[in-house]
Amino acid sequence: MACSFVVLKLTGSHLSSFDLFISGKTNLKQAKAGRRTGLLLILLAVHSSLALALPAQAEGQYLVDEVRIEGNRLIPTEDITSVVKTRKGDKFDRDQVMEDLKAINGLGHFDDQSLQVNPELTGSGILLKIRVQENAPITQFSIKGNQAISTEEISKLFNDQLGKPQNINALSAAIEKVEQAYHEKGFVLAKVTGVKDDPDGSVELEISEGSLDSIEIGGNKKTKDFIIKNAIKLKPGEVYNEKQLTADLRKLYGNGYFQDIRRSVVPSATNPDKYTLKIEVDEKRTASVGVGGGVDSVAGPFGSMSFSDGNFRGRGQVISLSSQIGSGTLNSMSNSINNAGTTFMPTGRTYNLEASFIEPNLKGTNTSMAVTGFGRNMGSMFIDQAMQRTLGASVVFSKPLKGAWSANLGLIGEQTTLRNMANIAENQSILTSMTSRALETGLAANSLQAGQLAEQYRNNQLKGGAYLTVNPSITRDTRDSAIDASKGSFIKLSASPSAGFSGGFLKAGASASTYKSLGKGVTLALNAQGGTSVGGLPQFAQYRLGGWNGVRGYRAFSDLGTGAGMLMATAEVRSKIPLPETNAVFRAVKKNVKAVAFADFGQVMGNGITNSLLSRNSMGASVGLGLRVNMPMVGLVRIDYGLPIISSVLGRNVPRLTIGFGEKF
Repeated sequence: MACSFVVLKLTGSHLSSFDLFISGKTNLKQAKAGRRTGLLLILLAVHSSLALALPAQAEGQYLVDEVRIEGNRLIPTEDITSVVKTRKGDKFDRDQVMEDLKAINGLGHFDDQSLQVNPELTGSGILLKIRVQENAPITQFSIKGNQAISTEEISKLFNDQLGKPQNINALSAAIEKVEQAYHEKGFVLAKVTGVKDDPDGSVELEISEGSLDSIEIGGNKKTKDFIIKNAIKLKPGEVYNEKQLTADLRKLYGNGYFQDIRRSVVPSATNPDKYTLKIEVDEKRTASVGVGGGVDSVAGPFGSMSFSDGNFRGRGQVISLSSQIGSGTLNSMSNSINNAGTTFMPTGRTYNLEASFIEPNLKGTNTSMAVTGFGRNMGSMFIDQAMQRTLGASVVFSKPLKGAWSANLGLIGEQTTLRNMANIAENQSILTSMTSRALETGLAANSLQAGQLAEQYRNNQLKGGAYLTVNPSITRDTRDSAIDASKGSFIKLSASPSAGFSGGFLKAGASASTYKSLGKGVTLALNAQGGTSVGGLPQFAQYRLGGWNGVRGYRAFSDLGTGAGMLMATAEVRSKIPLPETNAVFRAVKKNVKAVAFADFGQVMGNGITNSLLSRNSMGASVGLGLRVNMPMVGLVRIDYGLPIISSVLGRNVPRLTIGFGEKF
């Protein structure tokens, strides 16, 4: 709406009128500049014409008899007169008339044609006629350059202008809303770069959304470029999104490859309409070796050795080897019925060996593969007074889907053998205790029946087997970090059919977690999970609730029962420790340690008789406090102190200290 020409017309014998014509089209900024120029010419013309039309003594002597607005069709007269300060009965003031014209022009409806002022002397004063020429009504809006936000969504911001005269003020406000809508969605580089209007009432907006021309990686010496680029969902040619990039970099940082990650966005050197994303990283050591050992007066000598690298060959591969070998093990063989204490006993040669390899980009694709082999021969954490040996291997494939979903497929083969150790227990054998319990609870009418029932269920406990399990699952992960998430959610649905020589079974489960920030450094974490099974589920494969990864405050296997189904819920409040950063120790604690308050609840279903014979509760609940320590070359260590609030075996409420690795959920 730039000024193309100005024509001043003087008409009438006593008073004058003028027309200011503005033609042409341009963008919004030019339109604003043109309107300011046009207004200046209008005011100069008004000032001159009024001076010529009226004698000098007329200033301040004549009263305004009427202010009349002419020429408006769509804009209500009251909308125009609302900005006019000259009123009937006021003394005529040419300076005020000019201010009134400025205010009318400021409404934005009259840029295409000039304003006309025609003062006429009447018998009673001055009739002040103000003629306006409305802009052409807006008939349609067209949007160019948008991909990230649909045309329909943008057009909604202009719907209230359709059918009304073109208004530069309203258009400017709508443009600001367009850019705000982009920025709220994370498209912080988006802007409206051009506005064109035609005499037919159509308005065209051109948007530059801020597309990426390239991604540059720097600072990495070991880590390959493609590992970083694969972690970033933004690709060249796509619109830059600050929110998406922040989430991607949080997850990349959570992999543990880097001490720091920085990013910047600069105009592209080859394409002025696009941008270059630069990622700078500071790598840290990802490999670690651990060696340990000792001698126990009961279990004898034992040793351990481990090796791990979370960024093997700089390709994001994870390799880990761990071993623990000894002549025996400190193993809890306590009789869960009388719970007279914990019995430690030599169990023969024990070992726990595991090797795993994770390929995050199988054959250059976004499919990951995890291969694990393991062998364990230790006192069972699941079956009372028994040794358990398990040999097996697994391979799991994972592939990301749309909308933060991933599909997973696992294949697991394992053989489990259980050996009865009750005959060497220093306290009452479990078989004898189960017999007594059968009589006490009325499950058997006499000692013979009680002994037969106890023997039957003890034999069921000691059943092992070889099984091949297929484990398909689907997950949705919107967490800002896989470790110590502060917002987002995680959902997993799985089904695991297992087949063996002695039969088969099916386990299915679901888990959902959500994380919400409660303020700086404080997070509320909630989890609910459940599982069920069909078929002959062996005792060693049943759901269980106790231990560091279950309902804390109860022992792993002897306080709470097992079952063919399970429900569990957990709530945690995780908070940084508010220490002043006055020394290196305080800074390290503040960065790597969090305090936790938690509450757990769980219940198992479907194994009532066995749990009754073992005097185990099918339900448990606990509250407690804990610490989360992020240790270099080790990872996240959990230390929890839980207090049962539902009595465990024989009414005992004994607090438990548990130590584990990684998040509980």
